[in-house]
Amino acid sequence: MARMTGGQALARSLLVEGVDTVFALPGVQLDYAFDGLWEIRDRVRVLHTRHEQAAAYMADGYARTTGRPGVCLVVPGPGLLNTTAALSTAYACNSPVLCLTGQIRSDRIGLGGGELHEIADQPQAVAPLTKLVARAESAADVPRVLHRALRALGSGRARPAVVELPPDVLEQVDEVTLPEPELVSRAPAADPDLLDEAARLLGRAERPLIWAGGGVLGAAAWEELSALAEQLEAPVWMTANGRGAISDRHHLAQHGQVAGHALLPGADVVLAVGTRLRQPAFSQWGVRGEEWTLRPDQRVIHLDVDAEEIGRNVEPAVALVADAKEALAALGEAVARYNRPRLSRERELRAVQRAAAERVAAVSVQARFALAIRDALPDDGILVNESTQVGYWAREGFPVYEPRSFLTSGYQGTLGYGYATALGAQVGAQQESPGRRVVSLNGDGGFLYTVQELATAAQHGIPVVAVVFNDGAYGNVRRIQQERYGGHVLGSELRNPDFVRLGRAFGVTSRRVRSPRGLRNALREALAEDAPALIEVPLPPATELPPVTEMAPLPPRPALPPP
Repeated sequence: MARMTGGQALARSLLVEGVDTVFALPGVQLDYAFDGLWEIRDRVRVLHTRHEQAAAYMADGYARTTGRPGVCLVVPGPGLLNTTAALSTAYACNSPVLCLTGQIRSDRIGLGGGELHEIADQPQAVAPLTKLVARAESAADVPRVLHRALRALGSGRARPAVVELPPDVLEQVDEVTLPEPELVSRAPAADPDLLDEAARLLGRAERPLIWAGGGVLGAAAWEELSALAEQLEAPVWMTANGRGAISDRHHLAQHGQVAGHALLPGADVVLAVGTRLRQPAFSQWGVRGEEWTLRPDQRVIHLDVDAEEIGRNVEPAVALVADAKEALAALGEAVARYNRPRLSRERELRAVQRAAAERVAAVSVQARFALAIRDALPDDGILVNESTQVGYWAREGFPVYEPRSFLTSGYQGTLGYGYATALGAQVGAQQESPGRRVVSLNGDGGFLYTVQELATAAQHGIPVVAVVFNDGAYGNVRRIQQERYGGHVLGSELRNPDFVRLGRAFGVTSRRVRSPRGLRNALREALAEDAPALIEVPLPPATELPPVTEMAPLPPRPALPPP
């Protein structure tokens, strides 16, 4: 026990809990918090941004790259509200983000007196985007509340948490006891009887399929997943958030709707791991005339750390509420008791991979630019995708070779999340593996949401390479307005800056290229330098490009053996 301010208690609690990086933006209610962080600045790095949304996005990128909590610190009221797009994205992608926020003075909360940054019922404003909102009531309470929030992030399903820190609490001097860090189990072990039933179904299945979502990556369960898949010779169909759970070079690796069209209908047992069992509500790649549903005769085993997800979209034959890493390892051991002899399905599954690649390659312009990025990016390089023409193609066709190396905004589809998220991902990547690099794929519209964070990259030396595809519009919106609404274009055309000159004004190496080959060469040069960079790629209007929906016809489904 030691006497300290609440701000010192916050800083030292973060240190004890293993937090080494905080993404922040200061303000008067946080002065004592920043003063506490200053005292330990050699052990906890504070990276300040130009907007609160960027601080929260960076925390998300950091969390998804490292698997550890990403922490941001912002002022209350408008500062916290500025984080909500990022918190909603982290919520959708099950990312462990801890948002520390100020408050007005404790004795003024709820009175509506018009205090600086006051909003009515601040906790309720962010409750739908979090799994926990808590408030420290005293300096001595700060370590307990922080520990509770981090414990919530580390157990069960990861989602953001918010901790309020009133300025009088941060200023107060009190006797403070720092907690001892503890290991937290993500979930109880799977029920052994249900685990045995699942193993029996999988072992006796003729054509098992594994449907892998972002929960596999969140639990760091990719090795256990691959081992089980190889044991069953079962293809692994990955959602966008599950990409990298198994390398796309592996014959069992499958993703996208072409693979789903070919494999899902013929599967007799489906093991769904860490996924909502749902494709996006609408998709550029939708298979017209066909529903993405499972038949009653297909047996589904749903493994998820969150009991509330079981049965939400599909009623399973077996429900396993457990940590994916532990449960997949246990399934691998149990399946051996029931597993039938397995012939290799490599020839069949390579054919599915080729058919998918050929179909998406029909969208030639977007494919060539995305694959140019893949050619330049090392296998372990991270691509942070965005809502733009080339980005839509990348969700379907971009090869992914390592876990946690393809980041999306999940079902939120948060335009403009990408660049700031990439900055946080780069900070985390450098800590985990020095030299690992991040590329941010952007459209011109989304990039300008957080373009000011070029200053953050330059000031803190964060070597993200931003690729900006510039068509002078919210391209998909403009295409829809022109093609479906008689050319009634409104609000979708953009007047952009000269991106190269803008990047250089921030002190960022910037260049312009006009071809896939030029992009590949420029990206290789940028990645060879340990510095932030910007590459602009002018594109013709979306209406002059093949729409992402125009692909070759779906291949016929392979003939299935009799049941």
